[in-house]
Amino acid sequence: MTSKTSDLFRQLRDARRTKGLTQSALAAEAGCKQSAVSMLELGKTDAVNTETLARIAGILGVQLPKDTSNPPPKPLGKRFCPQGECPSNIPFSVNGELLFHPRQQADNTGLHCRYCGEVLESTCPNCGAAINEGACCTACGHSYVQHTPEGNRELWAAEQRKNIAELKSLF
Repeated sequence: MTSKTSDLFRQLRDARRTKGLTQSALAAEAGCKQSAVSMLELGKTDAVNTETLARIAGILGVQLPKDTSNPPPKPLGKRFCPQGECPSNIPFSVNGELLFHPRQQADNTGLHCRYCGEVLESTCPNCGAAINEGACCTACGHSYVQHTPEGNRELWAAEQRKNIAELKSLF
């Protein structure tokens, strides 16, 4: 990260604070997640895409340098969305336990889920092992996607599968 880039992120953070905005409020206005704003302010250049960065800068009244393009993406390998509500994850119930089969997104360019926009994961959230094809890590047994819906989990999973099928039929 260049000094110019770190200055930009510091300038965005300072402008947000001056305007009295929380990271969550800025994220809602810019159409991204609070975690993306946080990572951006920490200097993570890949936290948001160029369009979102431009929206954030516009909201805060910060002038972007002429060249804010991200470098060409490095191959990322297989990744998955960690959000249980995301249509990329197929819910199923085993003995009353809700699990998700994450649809891996291996386009090697996206850092964000193409369905919901969440930052994609490439390792087990529990032990950090590389992901495999199933719903759970083969190294530690932890499920990749965590979500606890209200009410009957089996009914919730069935409803989500129905919604996902309807979504797929649109494309």
